[in-house]
Amino acid sequence: MKWSHCGTGDPPKSVSVSISPSGEIVECSSVTLTCSSDGNPPVKIYIWFKEGGTSPVGSRNRYSIISITADHTGLYYCEAQNDHGKRRSTAVQINVKYPPKSVSVSISPSGEIVEGSSVTLTCSSDGYPPVKIYTWFKEGGTSPVGSGHSYSIISITADHTGLYYCEAQNDHGALNGTVMVSVKSRW
Repeated sequence: MKWSHCGTGDPPKSVSVSISPSGEIVECSSVTLTCSSDGNPPVKIYIWFKEGGTSPVGSRNRYSIISITADHTGLYYCEAQNDHGKRRSTAVQINVKYPPKSVSVSISPSGEIVEGSSVTLTCSSDGYPPVKIYTWFKEGGTSPVGSGHSYSIISITADHTGLYYCEAQNDHGALNGTVMVSVKSRW
């Protein structure tokens, strides 16, 4: 009786992803994801995916993102494949930190502002981490007129007419948004 040795092997058993550098990922920096796996025979095909995407984003054991942007935020995983099968890694989260990119200022109530009435200016912004410091200025002034997400003017007068701006700031930068306040005389 003749014995023959058939090729044996296993699909990848464990697949893991590491991120370099570790720690905070700031916009415009570079990041490399590395996929590690075992398998007999060794893994020859690596495919990278971003969760929610329809097509692969990379095809080597390392996936580098040069000059990363907020659009790269998301979950990433790799799939390792050898002649006996494939296995997917658990997903790793990339959170890209960035300064505010857009700031908008709204006035409430909207419409005509008449002397003696009250108005509230509200500042909205993006950014990651979220903006926590809002500072209000009136054009021509050197000192802030207020702080916080909104700024209220009670019993407004013609002296309040002017351009107001809100400075939205997080750990990575600041950006201004403006609004014109026009006060109409009661008489």
